[in-house]
Order: sequence, then C-alpha cells, then structure tokens
Amino acid sequence: EAFDYRSPAEIFREHAALSGIANDGTRDFDIGACAELSESAYDMLAPFQWPRRQGQALDDATTRFFAEGGFYTPDRRGRFVPTPVALQAVSPEFPLILNTGRIRDQWHTMTRTAKTPRLMSHYAESFCEIHPEDAEDAGVTPATLVRIVSPQGAAVVRALVTERQQKGSVFVPMHWTDQQTAQGRIGAAVHPSVDPISGQPGLKLSGVRIEPFDAAWYGFAVLRNRPEAITADYWALARAEGGWRVELAGAEPVEDWAAYAADLVGSRENLETLSYSDQDQASFRLATFSGDALLGALFIAPRPVAVSRTWAVEHLSAKEIRSTERLRLLSGRPGADQADPGPIVCACFSVGAHQIAAAVENGAETVDEVGQSLRAGTNCGSCRVEIRRLIDAAALKKAV
Repeated sequence: EAFDYRSPAEIFREHAALSGIANDGTRDFDIGACAELSESAYDMLAPFQWPRRQGQALDDATTRFFAEGGFYTPDRRGRFVPTPVALQAVSPEFPLILNTGRIRDQWHTMTRTAKTPRLMSHYAESFCEIHPEDAEDAGVTPATLVRIVSPQGAAVVRALVTERQQKGSVFVPMHWTDQQTAQGRIGAAVHPSVDPISGQPGLKLSGVRIEPFDAAWYGFAVLRNRPEAITADYWALARAEGGWRVELAGAEPVEDWAAYAADLVGSRENLETLSYSDQDQASFRLATFSGDALLGALFIAPRPVAVSRTWAVEHLSAKEIRSTERLRLLSGRPGADQADPGPIVCACFSVGAHQIAAAVENGAETVDEVGQSLRAGTNCGSCRVEIRRLIDAAALKKAV
C-alpha cells in the first residue's frame, strides 16, 4: 500500500515534498516548489536549478551555487578540512605522471555502457594519451601498444600520441577491466593511496614510465559470436552491431593462422572460408561465412592492422554478402563506389570522421553547420569538441 502510486508524477510530488520537510534552508537539496505539480505540469517540466523551495517559481533562472556564501553549515560559512595526503613523487625510474578518469561515452567500469554497441563504437579499447616528445623518448610509435609501469603494477593499452596531452603526463581511462581486456586494467598501476576520510582513491597522480610492448604480430577481428577464449598476450573485446570486435596482439609468432582463426571464429560444418596470406609481409586475412552471412573475419599484420574498423563491423549486420563484397572485406577496405565513414565520432547518429571531413570539404565551417548536414553533435552534444577539432584540422591543412 505504501507504494500504490498511480503515475510517475505522483512519485515525483512525494519526492519533492520530502525534500522540504524540516529543511528551512538548512539543506541544499530542496525542490518543495514541485510538491503540488499537476500531471500536465509534470509532463511539461523543464530542467531547473535547485534549491526551489515551496512557493518559489519554477522558471529558468540560474545562479552560481554559493556565489554569495550561504554554505549549509551551522554558521553558513565554508569549511576547509585539511587531510594528510600520501603523494607519490616522480623519479628517474618513474618520470611521468599518470592521470586516469572518465571518457565521454563511458561510466565507471562499463558494467552497463559496455553492453551498448553504439557507446563502444567511439573507443572500443583502452588507450594512453602521450605527448609526442614523451613517446619519442620512450620509443613508442602511434597506434602501437604501450606498457604503463609503476611500482604497483603494469597495464598494456593502445598508444594515442597527441599534442593535447601535456608533456610529462599520460592519461589512461579508468573504465576497462579484466572483463573487456587482457592487460588494460589501469587500476593495476595506480598508486594505492586513498583519502583518509572518504576513501576516494588517488586517481590523478601516480609515478609511471612507459615502454613499447614488443609485439610479434597485431590483429583485428569481427565476430558474430562472442569467443569462448582468446589466445593472445593482448586483447580487447567490445560489443558491436551484430556481434563483437576484437583487437589482438601477441609476443610470439603463430605457426598456423588458419587453426587460430577457426578457434576464434568457431568452426562447424557447411562453412565457406576465404583466406589470404603473404609470408614476406607476415600478414594473414581470413573471412568465414555461414550461408550468405559473415560469421567472422580475422586480419593479421606485423604492425597495427590497417583495416577500416567501422566498415568491417557493418558486415556483421549484413543479411547477404556477395562474392565481390567478400573479396573487398578480405582487403579490409571498401571499394571506390562505397563510402568509408571512418572512426565513429558521433555515437548518437553513428557519424564517422571521414563523413565529417567530407562535410567540411563541401563547405561546412562550424559545428552547427556540420550538425545541419549530418545531425552529428545535435543530440547529447558530447562530440562537439571533437567535431570542432576536425574542422580546425581541415582549416589548417588548407592554410598550409
């Protein structure tokens, strides 16, 4: 009986009323102004800034919280609470500062967001942002794998060499766990100190060094079914539309790639397989079909695999793949008559970097103009900064 609500608005009215009980301005959260909202007013309710106490208007007025003091303490004054901090200073052995935190499409350890192919399409594996000078000093090249080593442990992730990272620091996302990657759990390298009061870990300051991961081969695979096991020193598994995508690497050569692919893709009767190998280039490619549909494809190379990931993933959802398209898939690139969207930038509308570049080439000069052309950046807006970077890069290229 206590939960015999008739509508969401009724639940919200009770929540609003409870926020104002025995409050009288002593707590910051107070939305008592919503305690008597009608059903229609609830349906039309726009975002507003609290506190909005009973009797106050629900308009779009905004203020800077605590701009005039009024902290929620007995004397309404702020409190600075000094706490001891165990800092780990950099050293000659660990000369870089590791910073870790969120990226735009993920939350915590991806227990929910990793189940959404659209969110995984932007970054399907963990990465380490490294300033070009730090990468050069360590012998790390773009798109290869890099080991982040600290006194506590180590992680292996993709190297993202970029000038947007400050020299002397590296950034690695905190989200990936052993469920999604073989060695990409950056928590293994983070300093174990925590705040003595809240228990919050020190995710922003750990002394580390970076070094190349000595890979004998690199791989990429798209799979209709989740693999039961992945035999590789490094792997990163992500959900994709129609199946799964996997980044791979190994420290030792593999003697029989066909057998390796069969274990990864899954083998059964009545399958059609196309493969290509180049012993001189140490490369191998294989695609397996069940009827007209793709069951899986594997691409192997001595360096990071040059395959259009987004385009390859699209084949998992295709109902029919004809012979010509099967050969194109094996090449890893679409033909001249097919557009390659490129790496996904806008996850909301699945818009790739190549599509945005084409829109800029056709005259789009602002983020809003790109949005009018492709819808990119017009929903959640989290990709607008990246769209702006692509526009600026195109303008710089024209200027040169």
